[in-house]
Formats: sequence, C-alpha cells, structure tokens
Amino acid sequence: MMKIVEKYLWRSVLVPLGFVITALFTLWLTFDVFDKIGRLMEKGPTPWLLAKYFLVQLPDLAQSILPVGILFATLYVLAYFSRHRESVALLAAGMSPMILARPFLICSAGLSLLLYFFSFSLSPTAQANREKVKRQIKKEGIEENSFSQLVYRSPRMPGKTEGTLWYIGRLDLRAQTLQDAEILIRTEPEGRDRYKIFAASGQYRNGVWHLQNARRVEYGTETGVETAGPILPELVAPELTEPPAMLAAKLVPPDVLPWPEVARLAGDHARLNQRLRAPYATEHWHRLMYPLACPLLCLFGIAFGMTDARRNVAATVFSSVFVLFSFLVFTRLSVALGQGNRIPPFLAGTLPIFAFGLAGLYFFAEKVGWLWELQGWSEEHPRAGIWLRRIGLVS
Repeated sequence: MMKIVEKYLWRSVLVPLGFVITALFTLWLTFDVFDKIGRLMEKGPTPWLLAKYFLVQLPDLAQSILPVGILFATLYVLAYFSRHRESVALLAAGMSPMILARPFLICSAGLSLLLYFFSFSLSPTAQANREKVKRQIKKEGIEENSFSQLVYRSPRMPGKTEGTLWYIGRLDLRAQTLQDAEILIRTEPEGRDRYKIFAASGQYRNGVWHLQNARRVEYGTETGVETAGPILPELVAPELTEPPAMLAAKLVPPDVLPWPEVARLAGDHARLNQRLRAPYATEHWHRLMYPLACPLLCLFGIAFGMTDARRNVAATVFSSVFVLFSFLVFTRLSVALGQGNRIPPFLAGTLPIFAFGLAGLYFFAEKVGWLWELQGWSEEHPRAGIWLRRIGLVS
C-alpha cells in the first residue's frame, strides 16, 4: 500500500514540476521572441539560425528559472494536497512528514546537479554564443575572443621587484596570440624603466611568450641612453608569463568565463593581488554555492505549503515571494560587495546560502516535527539544552 502511495506522490510532484519549469521557459522565450523577432527577420535568417539565436540562451536562463520552478511547483502540489485534504489523510494514515517531503527534496537535488553542469561552461558562455549567432544573422564577421588596443599593467605584489606594462594592438584568446605589442619592464616600486620589447606578433606556449620579429631596447641605469638590439625572428621571454586571459581579464567579466578559468584566476596569488583576485574568487564561490538554491527554496516551499490552503493561500504565496525576492537581492548584493573587495570572497559567495539555508531548515524542522523532538531531547540532556536555548531552537 505504501509503495502505491509513494508512486502517487512522485507522479504528483514530477508532472507539476515539469509543467511549471516549461511554462516559465516558454513565457520568458515568448517575451524575448516578440521583442526581437522583427529586427532579426529583416536580415532574412534561416529558420534554424533564428531558432538557435533564441535557444542558445537556455542554459543561462536555467540559472534563474530552475530555483523559482521548484519553489512554486512545491507550493502548488502541497496546496492541492491541502485543499483536497490529501496531506491530512496521508499523515493521519501514519505517513511521516519526511516521506511526504522526500520527492520534493530529491527533485530539488537533481536540479542542483543540473545547475552545476550548466555553470561549468554552458551558462557563462551562453550570451557570447548568442552574440555570435546574431553576427551570423547579420552576416557580419565573427571575431570571437579577440580584443584590440589593449593596455595591461601588472599589479604590485609584496616583495616583487619588477613590473610590466603591455600595449597590445590585437589579442586573440582562443589562438593564444598577440600582434603589434610593446612591453615595458620596470622596477617596483620605483617605477624606473629597465628595458622594452617590441614585437610584431607572439604566441603563448608552455607558460611563456614566444615573440616573433622582436627587438629588445635597453635603458641605461644612470645615463638613460637607449640601446636597441637587433630584430630577432623569435625571442623567448621567460620573464613574460602573463597568460592571454590575464591580459584581457579587465575586459572580460568573471561571470562570462568558464568555471576552470575563473578558479585559475582566483587562485593565482603570484601574479594577482587581493583586489584583482576578488572578482574571480567571489564568482568561484558563488558558482560553488548558488546551485544549492534549489533545495534551499524547496525547504521554504515545503514549510509554507504544509498549511490549510483554503484559509492561508494568500499568506503562503506572499511569504514565498518575499523569501524569493529577499534571497535574490541579498545574493546579488553579496556578490557585488565581494567583487568590489568590500567583504571576503568566501563570505560573499556562501553567506546567502548559509543564512537562508539555516532559516529554511528551521521552518522545515518545525513543520516535520523535528523541533518538537529536539525539545524533548533537550529535557533529557540539560547541558545540551542550555546551548539549544541560547540559539533559540528550544524554549
């Protein structure tokens, strides 16, 4: 009998969850299509290219839609159960509230795994891929991951005696090449010029720049007289170890970089100071924690949904929307403060999940009866009860 009831629960959860998520994606895409279809049709694109333009953004949309979808699907199912007294009948028949909540929690964990998969590379590069398709529709040249007239200055690090200043005519991140480069090597922190390298082109290989048609110009330490060397077909510069992604780091926001690149820049203590690493470290912790928003919001949905829907439906919906809005605003604010180096990156990326997660666990534990069991346990263990009363879990 219990297996039949559990199958019914799973069917009652999966169907509304799929419907809510599909409806949210469809609604978002419908507004996007009506907003942009007129301008795109003027270029005469093929149906496949037009569909690709709108569908390529789905991994990025999933970051916003999936947590919202699990929250409202949970509220809908539990409100339906409450309105038809099904949840009352199941609990009266001896079913544990935890068993009733289990399908929701498992589905939310599955959505979290899906968000982790998307955030690895698909979600960050979705907007760049969309712009690429847009250029194809407009029949424009595609210059992917290419930058012109780039200036880069190496950060000052404690104990570092040399710094570099780069002027690059063109930088290609995909091919790991540059053109028309002028690189000045200076002493730190005095800022005195030591020598300069001119190069027509270069390629980054094995952690070092290999420059072609390059000339090195030395500056006299006392006289300041320039001494130009010969033009070399190839010049290997072991002192120039900055990778192309670092040279263009200020031009590429952290949220559009693949996760491995973000983690590499976040952990590069040798070439980036704390201020420059903060945006990447914050983004790294944010991507590590944000997918947990699915089970977090599911906890609130279960806690708010296990009510009498006929009398408290308005309060339930309002409470859920308020929690969702507060969580999204607090997350954006924490990430902004972390990327601006106002708070530690670890705190910026984890604080929203921990804060709202603890609140969700509290409401969830209250609904499934764990707090009542904790109250009785604290009476049997007075020492533990003192600490539980201090943090407000028992009275």
